[in-house]
Amino acid sequence: MELYRQKIELMAGGKSFNNDNFEIDFTVEFGESSEPKISTVTIYNLSDETIAAIKNKTYVIMNCGYGMNVGNILTGKIDKVNPSWEEIDKATEIYVGDGALEWDFKRINKTYAAGSTSRLVISDLANQLGLEVSDLTLEKDITFPRGRSVSGATQYELRKLVDETGSKMFIDKGKLYIRPKKKGTVTGFVLNADTGLIESPQKITEEDKQGNEVVKYNVRSLLNHKITTDSILVIQSKTANGNFRVVKGRHTGDFITSCEVVPM
Repeated sequence: MELYRQKIELMAGGKSFNNDNFEIDFTVEFGESSEPKISTVTIYNLSDETIAAIKNKTYVIMNCGYGMNVGNILTGKIDKVNPSWEEIDKATEIYVGDGALEWDFKRINKTYAAGSTSRLVISDLANQLGLEVSDLTLEKDITFPRGRSVSGATQYELRKLVDETGSKMFIDKGKLYIRPKKKGTVTGFVLNADTGLIESPQKITEEDKQGNEVVKYNVRSLLNHKITTDSILVIQSKTANGNFRVVKGRHTGDFITSCEVVPM
């Protein structure tokens, strides 16, 4: 794995930027919470004309990596643009919502026929939000013998139905994932000292809502676009070895990926 020649390729508001010509900083959030993530991208010393072209609700796509090994870490729409001065530098901070614009403000009032299933209702609600569904696999699919009525905020009704099926839901790069809580995405990536692992993972122990002990690890590596929500990684280290699933994390402009993982 080439761990040099850091590359940032950014498109914001129809404009293209890269780290050869611009100073770019970022914090890209990801995780299995059902709430959309808000990330920040900061570009320094843009002209007033360029800043004016970066408008709310337009797309942002950012690819990062090393040499030829570059991949997407952020896809979303601009929620807010905040130009400011940091001493002698003009900093344009762009807030990017991953599915946030589709998630908010939509409402529904609909009754589904007798015999409808939770999968059918969830699929319909997701489509009404305008999000691409990348995975719709339920822990249990419930049949409603008398039908099902939904009324209120679409995202709230969707979240409630997903919870009823014992599943999880999250948005990643503009795509909606609904799947069993322990399911992940196989990447085939082995993370060790040779492929970017910075330090031995730190073990943490928590209690879940039922009072059961849950073991997790905090992991820090050089930035890797393959690491995102639900990525299944093979970790080789002094403190953690085996298959692990990513629960949450962030990519940052110092080219570090920090994440929390659980054993598979």
